[in-house]
Amino acid sequence: MTFEQLSYFIAIVENDTFFDAACEMNISQSSLSKQIMKLEKELDLTLFDRTTRSATLTQAGEFFYNEAKQLIEHYKLTLENIQIFKSLHENKLHIAVLPIQTQYNLNALFNSFRKENPDIELQITEVEDDRLIEGISKNEYDLIIARETMFDKSQFTTYQLAKDELIAAISSEHKLSQRDKLTFDDIKNENFILMNPYTSIYQLCINKLKENNIDANIIRTARTESIIGSVAINEGISLLPKSNFEVFHQKNINTISLEPQIALSVVLAKHKKTASNIAIKEFIKFVDKIAN
Repeated sequence: MTFEQLSYFIAIVENDTFFDAACEMNISQSSLSKQIMKLEKELDLTLFDRTTRSATLTQAGEFFYNEAKQLIEHYKLTLENIQIFKSLHENKLHIAVLPIQTQYNLNALFNSFRKENPDIELQITEVEDDRLIEGISKNEYDLIIARETMFDKSQFTTYQLAKDELIAAISSEHKLSQRDKLTFDDIKNENFILMNPYTSIYQLCINKLKENNIDANIIRTARTESIIGSVAINEGISLLPKSNFEVFHQKNINTISLEPQIALSVVLAKHKKTASNIAIKEFIKFVDKIAN
């Protein structure tokens, strides 16, 4: 007796005819009949009354139908539990990360983890902001690394990896370039060059400008390296993470802290619906050890 035979039997009962059951199970009617005859021979029972055109159960068939349904349900549950077990003991870990690996030295973090955990297969995928949350919500990634401002704390658990802050990037020729700190009121009339609209930094900047009742003149949006080049020639000012200037070195630019300070922590995030397998637990433990 096989689970396939049980499924065929249940399909016949629930479709009333061998023909309809064969169509549903994508099998020829003759093959289906042969499987049921094998099942009856093994059980030494007649399951169907073959004197009628429809698939009418015998008394033995009615008894076996209830038993078969329980067996199939248990079989399906067992398969689901096996998948859960396998995922919890999986030695593979897929982490998606914003294109910020260089400025926060994340490559060194990943390499250190690999050395300490050679049995865990670590896959790193660099993903832009707009795909990150969608990807982990669809279980494409186990963990993600991004800016803390991107996460709804009711859905995600986060672990801090690095601290950063939003600063004003201004040409050294600009009248405000020698200031130690700047408020949003100081820069409200400036021309802004911001990061591309799909980035979390752009969304943060827009929100902060709105909070300060500034109808900003955003002359264009661009990637970081293009923004820095434009700011250097005094085309406009920008609001960027301070860490960008540890990667992109450019003369003729002053970086000035904002007042009040706008923190930009980088975090490891786990969706609360994601089951914690061994690999996930080990990486979180590793991050906690480094942070503390």
